[in-house]
Amino acid sequence: MAPPVNSEKTSLIPNSRDAERQTTIRTVRQNLTALCVVWMFTFTAYSGLQNLEASLNLDLGIYSLAAITGSGLITCILAPAIIKFTGCKGALIISWICFCVFVGSNYYPKTYSLIPGSIIIGLGTGLLWTAQGVYVTTSALDYSDVTGEKIDSVVSRFFGIFCMAFQSTQIWGNLISSLVFRDVNNNITIDDVTHCGADDCPVNLPPFSNQTSPISNKPDDTTVYVLLTIYLGCVVAGLVITVLFLKPIKSRGSERDTGAMTLLTSTLRLLVTDLNMVLLVPFCLYTGMEQVVLFAEYTKSFVTCSLGIDWVGYTMICFGVCNTIGSPIVGWLCRYVGRGVLFLFAAVMNIALIITMLLWHPSPSNKVMFFVVPGLWGMADAVWQTQSAALIGVVFAHKQGPAFGNLRMFQAMGFTIAYIYSNQLCQYVKLYLIGAFLVVSLTLVGVVHIRRKNHPNSNYTRVGDVT
Repeated sequence: MAPPVNSEKTSLIPNSRDAERQTTIRTVRQNLTALCVVWMFTFTAYSGLQNLEASLNLDLGIYSLAAITGSGLITCILAPAIIKFTGCKGALIISWICFCVFVGSNYYPKTYSLIPGSIIIGLGTGLLWTAQGVYVTTSALDYSDVTGEKIDSVVSRFFGIFCMAFQSTQIWGNLISSLVFRDVNNNITIDDVTHCGADDCPVNLPPFSNQTSPISNKPDDTTVYVLLTIYLGCVVAGLVITVLFLKPIKSRGSERDTGAMTLLTSTLRLLVTDLNMVLLVPFCLYTGMEQVVLFAEYTKSFVTCSLGIDWVGYTMICFGVCNTIGSPIVGWLCRYVGRGVLFLFAAVMNIALIITMLLWHPSPSNKVMFFVVPGLWGMADAVWQTQSAALIGVVFAHKQGPAFGNLRMFQAMGFTIAYIYSNQLCQYVKLYLIGAFLVVSLTLVGVVHIRRKNHPNSNYTRVGDVT
C-alpha cells in the first residue's frame, strides 16, 4: 500500500515559495528606495558645490573638479577588488566619509586644502558609482526572476527611477544655494558681457588678455560658510541612512567568487579582451564631457559672466527639474521605442543646443534663454545617464563590477579631460569639440547594438572574435 500523502506539507510548498517571492520584492524595493534617498541627500551637497566651484574659486575651482574626476580614475580600476572586501554597502559608507572631507575643505579653499579634499572625494567616487551600478542591476535581476518581467525593461526602469532621484539633487542643491545667495549683489551691465558666452576665452589668450573676472561680487565668507554647513549636514544624513536602512547585496556576476588579485585587474582586463567594451569607451567619455559643458562651462561663461553668481542656482534648477522628470519617463519609453531611438533624440537635442550656444550672445536683458538651455540639456542628459548605465548592465550582465568600473572610469576621464582643457581653450572651440565627439561616440554605440543583435546570447565577446 502506498504511504499516505502529507497534504499539509505539500500545501505549504507553494506558500513558502510565495513568501520567498514577497520577501525578495520587499528587499528590492527597500534597497532601491534607500539608495534613492541616500543619493538625494549626498548629491544635493555635491551637485550644488560642483555647479559653484568654477564661479566661486575661478581657476582653482576648475582644477579642483579635475582633481576629483582624475583621482576617481584610480578607484574605478580598483573598485571591484575593494568592494570584494568592503561589500557594496561598506564602499558607500567609505564614499560618504570622503564627501564630508571634501565639503569641509571648501571652508578654506586654498590649493593645499581644496585640492587634497578633491582628491579624497575623487577616490570615493569610483567606489560609490561601481557599488551603485551593482546594487541597481542586481536588484533588477532579482526582481525580474520573481516577477517574470523582461530583464531589459526592468533594468531600464530601475535606472530611470534611480536617476530621477539622483538628478533631483540639481533641484535641491541649486535651490539651497540660490536661497543662501539671494542677497548677493551683482551689478552687471550690457557692456560687461561683451566676451561672455561662446566668445569667452581664458584670460591669458589674446584678444582677451585684459579680460577681468566675470564675478563682480563674490559672496562674503559668512554666507559661504552657511551654505557649506547645510551641505555638510546633507552628507551626514545620507551616511546615517546608508548605515541604518540599506541592506547588503552581492553582485550576481561571476566576479564575486574571484580572487582579489584577479579582481584588481578585472576592470582593465575586460577592456582589453571585450570588443564591445572597447567600442563603448568614447561613449563613456562623452557622458562625462557633456555634463562639464553645463556644470562648468555654461554656469561660468554664460550665467555668472552675464547675470551673476546668484543666478547659477536658479538656472540649474531648470536643468534639475527636466532631468528629474525625464529620467523615469526615459526608462518607461525604452520599453516601447527602444534605446536607439532615445539615443538619437538626445543626440539631436545636444547638437541643436550646441549650435544655439555658438550663435547666442547672452545678455541680462533676455533671461528666458538662460533657463531654456539647461532645461533642454537636462532632457538629453536624462537619456545619457539612465541608458548608459542600463546599456552596460544589459550588455555585461555577468561582468557587472568590471563593466561599471569601466563606465565610471571613462566617464571620470571624460570629466577630467574637459576640465583640464577648460582653462586652455575658448568656449566656441570647446563646443565644436564636444559636438564632433558626440557624433563619433554614438556611431560606435550603433556598432555595439548591431553586434549584440547578431550575437544575442553572447555575454563576453573577445577582441579577436569575428563579428
